[in-house]
Amino acid sequence: MKNKRKVLKPEQYKAIALMVYKDVNGLTNEMIAKEVGVNPSTLYEWKKGQAFNDELIRQSEEVQRSFLADTYTQLRMIINNPKAKEGTKIKAIELVLKNQGRLKDVQEVTQSVDEKSLTDILTELNNI
Repeated sequence: MKNKRKVLKPEQYKAIALMVYKDVNGLTNEMIAKEVGVNPSTLYEWKKGQAFNDELIRQSEEVQRSFLADTYTQLRMIINNPKAKEGTKIKAIELVLKNQGRLKDVQEVTQSVDEKSLTDILTELNNI
């Protein structure tokens, strides 16, 4: 059986492309709707659809992957910068190691338990 994936309209693809970068280009949903040539309520309705959201997520993830190389470059620049503060370098190293799965947040908890007999507990209760 063929995978029936809903095909989006060209206007929807344009809206998605604008939405993926809306934080960068400073566009609001109203501005995006106007640019695409639809009513803001139409854009709102599109955003409720699975096919639209699947494509929006797909394109957003692709953009995020494209920033990954830049992120690593910036982290290397921080680590290798002789003027960077030691704490900043350590945080950059920590981020790289966590991303690579080589550093995990670990918290050690120590608990001590006093073992008392029933007689001891009853004696303490009577003394209260």
